[in-house]
Amino acid sequence: MQVTHRGHHIELLADHALYLPEEAALVLSDVHLGKAAAFRAHGLAVPDGDNAKDLHRISQLLELTQAKQLIIAGDLLHAPESRFPELENWFLSCSANITLVIGNHDKRSLPENFIISSVPTLQLGSFHIVHDPADAPPEQFSICGHIHPAVRIKDELRKAIHSPCFHLSEHILTLPSFGSFTGGEVITPKQQDRIFIPLNGRIVEIPSSSCAKRKK
Repeated sequence: MQVTHRGHHIELLADHALYLPEEAALVLSDVHLGKAAAFRAHGLAVPDGDNAKDLHRISQLLELTQAKQLIIAGDLLHAPESRFPELENWFLSCSANITLVIGNHDKRSLPENFIISSVPTLQLGSFHIVHDPADAPPEQFSICGHIHPAVRIKDELRKAIHSPCFHLSEHILTLPSFGSFTGGEVITPKQQDRIFIPLNGRIVEIPSSSCAKRKK
């Protein structure tokens, strides 16, 4: 879905990412590679397989969009136990230039002399990219992650459907988490906010009034 907000042109993608046509950039956040390995290191019997799946999803999106840049808006890795040798090979074979905006999990997970460029924040044309929305400058439009935003959508039977979402406020667009093995934090959007959810392979905008309030 094409969205224009304050003069910014953005394409929201159903696979929890977005494309910035003016910058030829694919942007995603919160991949949390190696999360299963981190759980196993602490004695939990969690099956593997998400790493290869998520890297393949990124490769497919790069092919679909023909992006020249891949921007990861934080939390590429989940924990120090998350490192795996296939990741470096994937980076070396990637068709796009890769930049990691460092997230809170990356700070303790990245090895020294990491193979890709990593920065605390990134100015990409007219877009400011930072991991945590709390660190977004109020005078600029920012793309963020960290929250793993999700909504509970009310129905007539007083039930609710839970869905990850893109949360667009006046100055901030918060991305849903990209990783297959990540949860979501239910948000309560303001009336003027815009909410977009992935549904059946496409993006659908829903009114903020249809979102159930976050349970305390």
